[in-house]
Amino acid sequence: MDKPARRMGDHLGIVFQLSRADLRHEWVLTICLIMAVTAVLSPLMILFGLKFGTIEVLRFRLVQDPRNREMRPLTSKSFTKEWFNKLRSREDVSFIVPTTRQISASVEARVTGDSVNEVQKKIALNIIPTDDGDRLIMENGASIPTIDQCVLTNAAAEELGAKSGDTLFVTVKRYRSSRYEKGQLSLKVTGVLSERASTLKSIYVRLEILEAVESFKDGQAVPEYGWEGSTPKAYPRYDGLVVILPKKLNKVEEFKLINNSGFTKIELMTTEELLERAGYLLSPGKTIYLLSTKRKPAGNENVRSIRSRLRGFEAILIPWVRGLNAELVDNSNHVLTTLSLLSLSIPLEKAVAIGMVPIPTWGSEVDAGVNNSDTTQWRKIMLPKSIKIPDSSVQLRITRDDDSLIFPVQIVSDLVPHEIEQRNTAFVPARLAGILNLFKLRNITFDNRISEFVLSRRGYAGFRLYASTIDDVDRIRQHLEEEGIPVHTEAERIRDVSELDTYLTLIFWLIAAVGIIGGVAALMASLYASVERKRKDLSILRLIGLSGASLLRFPIYQGIIIAVGGVCMAFLFFESLAWIINSLFSSHLQVEESLCCLSIWHLLIILGTTVAVAVLAGTIAAWRVTRIEPAEALRDE
Repeated sequence: MDKPARRMGDHLGIVFQLSRADLRHEWVLTICLIMAVTAVLSPLMILFGLKFGTIEVLRFRLVQDPRNREMRPLTSKSFTKEWFNKLRSREDVSFIVPTTRQISASVEARVTGDSVNEVQKKIALNIIPTDDGDRLIMENGASIPTIDQCVLTNAAAEELGAKSGDTLFVTVKRYRSSRYEKGQLSLKVTGVLSERASTLKSIYVRLEILEAVESFKDGQAVPEYGWEGSTPKAYPRYDGLVVILPKKLNKVEEFKLINNSGFTKIELMTTEELLERAGYLLSPGKTIYLLSTKRKPAGNENVRSIRSRLRGFEAILIPWVRGLNAELVDNSNHVLTTLSLLSLSIPLEKAVAIGMVPIPTWGSEVDAGVNNSDTTQWRKIMLPKSIKIPDSSVQLRITRDDDSLIFPVQIVSDLVPHEIEQRNTAFVPARLAGILNLFKLRNITFDNRISEFVLSRRGYAGFRLYASTIDDVDRIRQHLEEEGIPVHTEAERIRDVSELDTYLTLIFWLIAAVGIIGGVAALMASLYASVERKRKDLSILRLIGLSGASLLRFPIYQGIIIAVGGVCMAFLFFESLAWIINSLFSSHLQVEESLCCLSIWHLLIILGTTVAVAVLAGTIAAWRVTRIEPAEALRDE
């Protein structure tokens, strides 16, 4: 190190030692200044500690309690699986599970093997669905149950006298055919939720169990649990009805066909138009009408109504469905060909009489509106000549959005005529076409056990939803309300905490500003007065060789020493008072909660800010030091 640099370092060390010695010499005044800084910092630290601790406790409870992130619909409507999948893909949604109708969500339960009177031990429970990722269960001392397990709320467990590891005997009741019926199953208790989770007597199970309970209460059979009941069979829905007559109707007779019959429109058609719309030809000389609907499709009851109104007119009725896109697949689900399906059902003798081409072989099961229970009689398909299927064991697949309906069909010997085979069009019985048309509106499955098309769930009545964080609650609420789904949330409570944080921060900074300004003024006045008292001593230092730049640090060093001492004393006062405050309110606090506390980062910020204020105050006094001339020491002598 060269001489000028070494000399500068020596001067810095000398000035610091002189500043410290001067403060030690005037120790009474120094203690007063440190206590003054402490008097400013201590209430500010206590105030900020209370503000920070209170808000953190509230936010901690908001964040840790999943109920504050829960959202429940206020209205009952049908929510589809596609809607749930779309909402589940949002990043701000932590968990969502469908719920069924509230009227179906109740069971009776008792602990098995109990020697006490079983009637007294059996209680009614709300049944609530759960699934993987359920925050309410995971954050309240339990694990997610499997299909043969359950989780109880604390209130339910106390009433039942149940604990983790016990087995519950669950009973589902319904009233059907003037008598009560029961369905029963056993579930193992895998956990009991803490008291904060819920005050209700509830049992949490997988959604499949809740669906089974609802189906049973609706009178349906649930084979998985051996519960008997009816099977909700699918029914046909048609877009229209082709009416073939020997002669044209008058206006009054035409009006009767669409007056309170379920059909809203009547069209007079030519044979060419019928070929274009329905796919089959008639011999000339026939009057053809097409009855259609605007919104709601027609059913067999509407067909019977038209037949009754046309009694004596020698009418032939053929239910009509707009072209359905389908795929013919093998048993390995390999696509053999794509088809456009048209409906066609008419007795053979009538088809020959009107010169219909093609002529089907599956008879009149739909033309008469008969609910034939043997689906093998009408799960048939008539293919164009151009399509050759080597294996007669084939299946038909209809796709709707992300869902599909697949079932076996029988290829009949009749072939679609040359006039329309270029369309890749196939014919199916009208009843089958009507059921496939219903698949556009309802969920349908094909039950291979009973060879029936069965209605499956249309939708869910509600949901349980948890946001990822409390800050996401209001965003999800706005999204759902834009879809017309009002929900109950704890958004107001969350907003109250945010507003409280804002108001307390504003109050803190107003008080802090007054305290900081007063502290700066007091420290600056003290340091400035100290410089004035030591004018002679400082001028002598200038005279013996210390530069004005070196002496400039004299009041700054003193200000830093006083500031650090004040922060240390304030920290001791804060820790003492914080311990007293937290002890007084310990009964209202949970583990790891503090009503008055500061983090290490807060203390570092307070120290840095106080030192910066001291440097600012010392700089004002230092400006006075630079104006002291060495000659003043000689004049005094």
